[in-house]
Amino acid sequence: MVGPRAPQPPTRAVTGYTVARSTGRQAYGVVSLRSRKARRVRVEVGGRQFTKVGVRPRDWRDAYHLVLGLNWPVFFLIVVTLFVLTNLLFAWIYLLQPGAVAHAHGFVDEFFFSIETLSTVGYGEMYPLTLFAQAVASVEIVVGLIGVATMTGLVFVRFSRPRARILFSKFAVIGRFNGVPTLMVRMANERHNMILEADVRLTLIRLETTAEGAAFRRQHDLRLDRHHSAAFALSWTVMHPIDARSPLDGVTAEALARSQAFLTVSVSGLDDILDQTVHARGVYTPDQVLFGKRYVDILVPQEGHTILDLTRFHETEADHDGH
Repeated sequence: MVGPRAPQPPTRAVTGYTVARSTGRQAYGVVSLRSRKARRVRVEVGGRQFTKVGVRPRDWRDAYHLVLGLNWPVFFLIVVTLFVLTNLLFAWIYLLQPGAVAHAHGFVDEFFFSIETLSTVGYGEMYPLTLFAQAVASVEIVVGLIGVATMTGLVFVRFSRPRARILFSKFAVIGRFNGVPTLMVRMANERHNMILEADVRLTLIRLETTAEGAAFRRQHDLRLDRHHSAAFALSWTVMHPIDARSPLDGVTAEALARSQAFLTVSVSGLDDILDQTVHARGVYTPDQVLFGKRYVDILVPQEGHTILDLTRFHETEADHDGH
């Protein structure tokens, strides 16, 4: 016979998930917002700040991904810091047995002997005298070989990653094109080559209310006049006509801000020099969408050639109807 069912703690919906209110309990993979142990991490997505609850700020099981995501100054700072700390540690170990290293007089000499050993340079004036020092030096040489191999691999991967040099306009504009209100985003290839078979996607992400009255963040893939370019060499204005089929039909700047909307534009293609796929992404918040504007012309035809004037790339003006 089954006894009476224990009462369940009350729950409440949080953006599509159910979160138990009992402290420390986890339901459907989401940690309780009231749990003192729940970790909070602030992230930025599309120019907006979000807080993730119940996740680790840094997961060292994914150290490779974390290191590749660092910028160059931070990466080199970490490499130098690890190098110095490693040599400080081995210098202290050598000091555990005084006289273990020939011609070493104090911590400074032990530190520089550690650098010579770790890098397998070995100038010869200082060398291990005892079995203890020889064992420590052998371990340090192995650590140095592993460290050099690891850092060489990381530096190579960081340098060899294919990247597109795509310049996105500071503002997206909504103006009339061929008599139709059109959302436009301008891009330019900053490299002096071509991106072959380039494809672009323009996405609207905003907060909407379902028929049940629940808030839901929804993505709309916007229809483009042209989403493919056989060769992207100079500039490209991505255009979405705002008609009755568009999710932006009748939208205003206030409506975009109210719905916490933002636009993302992503482009990918084959770099004709690297022979690898490259990609780039731009994000526009509501205050970066200008209504009644168009981009100024940056292509100036000349005799026998065309000038691409990127000094005016971000400039806008009133559209043709003066709106």
